Amino acid sequence: MSDRQTGRILLALATAGFILSALLHLATFTPYSLPGAEVVALALFAGAFVTLVAMIARLRRAGAPTRAWRGVEVYQWRALAALVPAPLRVATAGVALYTLMNFILSILLGEDRPAGVRLLTGHLLLFYLLPLLYFRFVDPRRAEIGPDGDRRDRQDSQ
Repeated sequence: MSDRQTGRILLALATAGFILSALLHLATFTPYSLPGAEVVALALFAGAFVTLVAMIARLRRAGAPTRAWRGVEVYQWRALAALVPAPLRVATAGVALYTLMNFILSILLGEDRPAGVRLLTGHLLLFYLLPLLYFRFVDPRRAEIGPDGDRRDRQDSQ
């Protein structure tokens, strides 16, 4: 299986996980009982780690740009995020803020059973969105970023 095909499969997995997490998260706000919701949420949680680990492995293998931060090499996320369209970067920041708000409110107010599923699925939105954006926008174009984080000209990378 080629690298491109693997990327497409991981993109499909991340997209499906994001959609299912969003649907399950929205369902926790309804008055209906959700039998088996905990099992589905845990399965989605396991799937999120598949896409996150694959994303990190591909970043490492591709030689993504890094910088030293307090003696540790970290990825230059700004160079990678620049490949994602600006409106989606803003939406991602919104999802991150929502995830934080959901966490705080679930801890402070959540005594009922759906609160645990709501807490987990709120995090899953972000855990699936990051690999979704990576496999859709960054992975196909990662050759455009040099080891120093600067964008290469398309002709130079071919």
